[in-house]
Amino acid sequence: MPEIPEHVLRQQLADCTRMLVMENVMDYSGHVSARLAGGDRILIQPRDTSRAALTGDDILLVGLDGKILEGQGPAPSETALHLAIYLARPDAMAVCHGHPPMSTLFTVVDRPYVAVRNFGFRFMDMPIHADTTHIRTEEQGRAVARTLGDHRACLLRAHGTAMAATSVPELFMDCIEMEENARSLVYAASLGTVRPIDVEEAEELKVSFGKNDYRVAKIWEHCQEKARRSGAL
Repeated sequence: MPEIPEHVLRQQLADCTRMLVMENVMDYSGHVSARLAGGDRILIQPRDTSRAALTGDDILLVGLDGKILEGQGPAPSETALHLAIYLARPDAMAVCHGHPPMSTLFTVVDRPYVAVRNFGFRFMDMPIHADTTHIRTEEQGRAVARTLGDHRACLLRAHGTAMAATSVPELFMDCIEMEENARSLVYAASLGTVRPIDVEEAEELKVSFGKNDYRVAKIWEHCQEKARRSGAL
C-alpha cells in the first residue's frame, strides 16, 4: 500500500469523523485514528473538539507510548484502546471507537449479532468484550485488543465498538455497514423469523465482494459528496 502523506491522513480523519456524525454512527463522543508511515506515531482527535466540526489542523500527533508530540490536547480518555490495537495488529492502519446505537443493542440482549445483509458477512462471529467501563488503561486496552483478535470489529458490552482497518476509507465503510446490518437485523426481527447469512453463503460472498476492489472508494466518494451537499463538510 502506498504511503499516505500526513496532511492527507489528517483530512481523511476529519472527513471520516464528520461523515460518521452525519450518518448517525458517531455522536459527541468516540474517535477515529490513523497510523503514520513508520508505525510508531498516530493521528487522533483531541478529547473535547466537536466531532461535527473537526478539522485536520485540530488533530493530535501521538506516539505509541501515549505522549502527545504535536497539537493541543488532551487526547481522548480512551486513547489506550487505539494504541493497544496498533501494537497488537501490524495490519491496522486506522482504528475507530464509537457508540453506534443499533450495533450496541446486541451487547445488552440475548440475541446474537448476525449477518442479514450480504455485506454483513464481514462481521459474522464478531466477539463481545465484557468490560462495560471506559477503556482508559494500558491493561484494559490490551484486553480489548485480545478480544478483537484478527476480526474487523468487536463490540464492547453496553458501550460501543472497537474497529480496525487498513485505511481510513475502509474503516468508514465498515462503520456504516456494520451499523446498517444491525439496523436491518432489528427491523427484520420485528417482521418475522430472521434468516441469517449462513457459512456457505458467506464463502460465496467472499468471492463476490473480493471482485469489488473499487467499493471502498465508491462509498467514500459518495458519502463525501452527500456530506458536502448537506454542509457537513
